[in-house]
Amino acid sequence: MYFLQKTTLVATLLGFSATSLHAQADQAITLQAGSIIEKTIAPTKGHRYEVNLASGEALLAQVEQQGIDVQVDVYRPVADFMTSINTEKGPEGTEQVALTAPITGTYTVIVFAPEQSTASGAYTLTVKQVRSVAENARIAAKKELPTETLFNLWEACLEDEDAMEGFIDGIEGQHFIEPIEGDDAHMLVTYFCFPPPNIEYVMLSGGPDFLGLRFRQMPGLDMHYVTQRVPKDARFNYGFNYFLLDRSGPNGEVETRNVDHVYDGVVEMPMAPSQPYLEAREGVAKGSVVPTAIQSTILDQERKITVHTPANYDANLPHNLLIVFDGETYGGRPGRRARIPAPTIMDNLTAEGKITPTVTVLVWNMGQRSKDLISEAFGDFVAMELIPWARENYNIHPDADKVILAGSSRGGFAASYIALRHSAVIGNVLSQSGSYWIKGTEDENHWIYPEDNGLLINAYKASPALPIRFYMDVGLYDAGASMLGMNRQFRDILELKGYAVDYHEFKGGHSYVNWRGTLSDGLISLIGTE
Repeated sequence: MYFLQKTTLVATLLGFSATSLHAQADQAITLQAGSIIEKTIAPTKGHRYEVNLASGEALLAQVEQQGIDVQVDVYRPVADFMTSINTEKGPEGTEQVALTAPITGTYTVIVFAPEQSTASGAYTLTVKQVRSVAENARIAAKKELPTETLFNLWEACLEDEDAMEGFIDGIEGQHFIEPIEGDDAHMLVTYFCFPPPNIEYVMLSGGPDFLGLRFRQMPGLDMHYVTQRVPKDARFNYGFNYFLLDRSGPNGEVETRNVDHVYDGVVEMPMAPSQPYLEAREGVAKGSVVPTAIQSTILDQERKITVHTPANYDANLPHNLLIVFDGETYGGRPGRRARIPAPTIMDNLTAEGKITPTVTVLVWNMGQRSKDLISEAFGDFVAMELIPWARENYNIHPDADKVILAGSSRGGFAASYIALRHSAVIGNVLSQSGSYWIKGTEDENHWIYPEDNGLLINAYKASPALPIRFYMDVGLYDAGASMLGMNRQFRDILELKGYAVDYHEFKGGHSYVNWRGTLSDGLISLIGTE
């Protein structure tokens, strides 16, 4: 309706109807590159120009106003209104016209003085350039593409059909990192992919942008890309989701949409915290890693565990006891690569003299993780069966402050929950991105946007201070209010209660690529030699 009104208004000003716009061609002045046209103009009057453009060509012109404020309207070859230019620069300003033709044909440019003008004036219309398709594409790509690398790649692909393949061969993963001029704290990460023809859009998950980022397509190429400004000391997982759209039926009226998660990668920025204890070292003696099991009366099952004892274990020396949940993930299966190689980390920390002698028990989740790590029965098993079993089989220091519970995500919640209920035998909690949003009720909190405090937030708030020390860490890019927010809230409650809390935030997400490095930080904090 708006476009119809505007067309009628301008047609009235010029003295012809919208439907007869093209019939008035003999009244129009044809524009060409280099045209300079000087005109006087009165209020409510206007002048008509035409320019022939092929699809993709561009008209670059300017209208220099002299004593009157004019407006420039542009119409497509089919007489449809396209755009209006009036930047309110006043009667002495210059209006810039930059028009790229979406279709081939004759475009109409109307310069007129709206009713609010009170006196006659003049203007000079200068056509600076009619830009070719190739040059226009280059200018548009230079403006559109956010990095020099992407633009150079785009330009190379115009000349060399193998340029894209050569570019990809030189990159590990599906991202690359570049400096940002004038920014010493951040760099630009560009992610790329090659989705199928039925793609509707691609979304990036991971990194500083919690809600995700939408990819764009490189002009004329199959490659899609998105960029992200990332701190130099970040480390995080990322992934791509393809949102696919298939149409069927005579007119494509049947639409089917699907989402495919197609890629996972890791960004490690140049100044990401070092993770020096992950790999087995030459010359470092390896401790013993023994998978075994313990019969639990409380759980009514045989529970798999893996026990790591330090190299040259001395049965006459009291040791700390470290209990780690998600044992399969933390290296509980000898001979298999672990996401977090706790036995190797313990060997390296021991060899460097960073921690006091420690026996480690890795508790397997056995497919019961979600249920066990929030249950009182599992906590009773740990405190009343597992810890006594460890004391019977190994020389474990008798004091609670030599016992550490450790875990990530739900495992961090479990460590804090069990310690609260059994502080007489557990004196340390190592929580990696603890899930403190958990209520453990039928109306559980939404895991991203919790409506209520988590169970432990309220429980620690209501209880007297207990002899428990905490190491806590969490990622800045970790699930907003539920993770980062509630970890901060839990920390604040602990500190207000008088607990000793060593709290850290890292530039990463909810991920083993971060936890594998911070596990050693937590151990040094709680059982370090200094």
